[in-house]
Amino acid sequence: MYSFSCYLFIFISNFIPPGYTNPNGSPNSACATMTPGHDVGSQSCSSKYVIQSDKLEYYKNDTVRITVSGSSSSDTFRGILLIAKTKTTNQIIGTWSSSNANIKSLSCGGISNTAITHSRNNDKNSINALWSPPSSMSDPTTVIKATIVQTYSTIYVNCFSISLTAKDSNVGTTTSTATAVSSITGVTSNTGTAVTPGVATTTTVTTTTTTTAQSNNVAVNITWAYANGNTNVKMKINDLKASEWFALGLSLDDKMGEDHVFVCKRLADDTISADRLINPNGRDYPVSASSIGNPGGQFSVTLLKLENGAVNCEFMLSNFTSSKRRRRRAISALSQSTTYRPLVAMGSLDSSNGLNQHTVRAALSDSVQLIIPGTITFGIDSLGSKNAGLMKAHGIIMIFTWILFVSTAIILALFFKKSWPNQKILGKPIWFSVHRALMMTASVLTILAFILILVYSNGEWIPQYKGRSFAHSIVGIITISFAAIQPIIAFFRCKPDDEYRFIFNYVHGIVGFTSFLLSIVAIFIAMFLDSFNVESNKKWGVVVTWICWVFIIFVIFCFIEYRFETYLPPNDNS
Repeated sequence: MYSFSCYLFIFISNFIPPGYTNPNGSPNSACATMTPGHDVGSQSCSSKYVIQSDKLEYYKNDTVRITVSGSSSSDTFRGILLIAKTKTTNQIIGTWSSSNANIKSLSCGGISNTAITHSRNNDKNSINALWSPPSSMSDPTTVIKATIVQTYSTIYVNCFSISLTAKDSNVGTTTSTATAVSSITGVTSNTGTAVTPGVATTTTVTTTTTTTAQSNNVAVNITWAYANGNTNVKMKINDLKASEWFALGLSLDDKMGEDHVFVCKRLADDTISADRLINPNGRDYPVSASSIGNPGGQFSVTLLKLENGAVNCEFMLSNFTSSKRRRRRAISALSQSTTYRPLVAMGSLDSSNGLNQHTVRAALSDSVQLIIPGTITFGIDSLGSKNAGLMKAHGIIMIFTWILFVSTAIILALFFKKSWPNQKILGKPIWFSVHRALMMTASVLTILAFILILVYSNGEWIPQYKGRSFAHSIVGIITISFAAIQPIIAFFRCKPDDEYRFIFNYVHGIVGFTSFLLSIVAIFIAMFLDSFNVESNKKWGVVVTWICWVFIIFVIFCFIEYRFETYLPPNDNS
């Protein structure tokens, strides 16, 4: 029997195709094809990962820092193979080094340190390595290629690369150092002349344009090109509806405030307009960029068009000036050479075509410079789904908690104390047990909803200038405070026959009923928040009807109680 099992195992093994796993990095044999032996094909290229270089052009004595990272914190990878090749002959060139414990070097073709791979198969969000060019360079263009292994069955081959340009000597030119970003295959390079205002030297730079794989959820495409001191920006928004706006902000950090903002609007009559604004004093309402005197560069619209449902806003930034005199100012002038963090947002327009509060917002992970051409592509749904989900969950929990649970608990406490006198739950009257369970549930759900909206707003308080949103937050925090202290008041209540019981009854009742009324006020205010878009969303009528129905129920029960107490004989126990 044992021999039969061994033969059967050997027989079955012959039909299993060979597969290899490399938890400690790719083998040297993978250098040629850059394909891991996982017996799976490459995935379709996506924008989940990016390659960055600290310089666009290099000399033979330079060291180039290459970074491979996920587009977001959730885009991790386990394996990496990084190789530098000539563009024309596909020859492996240069050597690699790194002090990162997650990666190590490989020997391709018997030459040491000619590739980089992972040394551990743990999840990584980024790795960086140093590449040194060869002493002699026959091909002016070097392509840094990466094979990325997300999981054993999810690999990306020939998807991520970046092109660098070699220079013959260090004499006679001035090199500008910048960060070039490439997210997937399709990197193209072009040469332009960068003129720095106020400097007599002309600098020749090679720029890299990022080409990102298009997918069904990509709604926005922003590109910019630099030529002759001007930056031309093209914004294409595929799903911008009437009375909506989209904005690109250039910030020195990842937070809104003291930023340069470029807004593209689609008005109610499908007219397209573009504006340049600034966000002064943190979270204040955006104002015209001209309000700060010299915002940096001249803004001029070159194209406004609505075509096949896509909104196109194109503009040029020109006439940048520099001055040795510097003044203290809240917002620094826009500069083509400054590195900015892109912020994007979208929202609705009010009746006067002013900007309502954004419903979608995000800080993009990559940094940009107006002097380096590039492309930003993303989907509005993917940016706003997480935040929108938190806000929706907050609203749903609050509505059901206060209109259903709390109202039912109050009705039981007011009108059903004499019902089911001989039946108890856990030794307590039925009305009291159900009332207590509903109120405890309401307190927990209210605190949960508060945490959700706190996460949505990143822990920041609503500024006073936002009117309804600020009023909603004030009424809401009072309601939440009352909901939190009600269980504490109930816990320290005295016995029903105590002479001071009436104090508890009044305090508990006043606090509870006040919080219930405030919750209704908060819900009504929320119906008219900019993010709810009450003009186009008629579902608010259901909530209003529901609230009115609850009020009618209270009136009906009060009337019934009054009739019973007035017309029933005192000895009637029915």
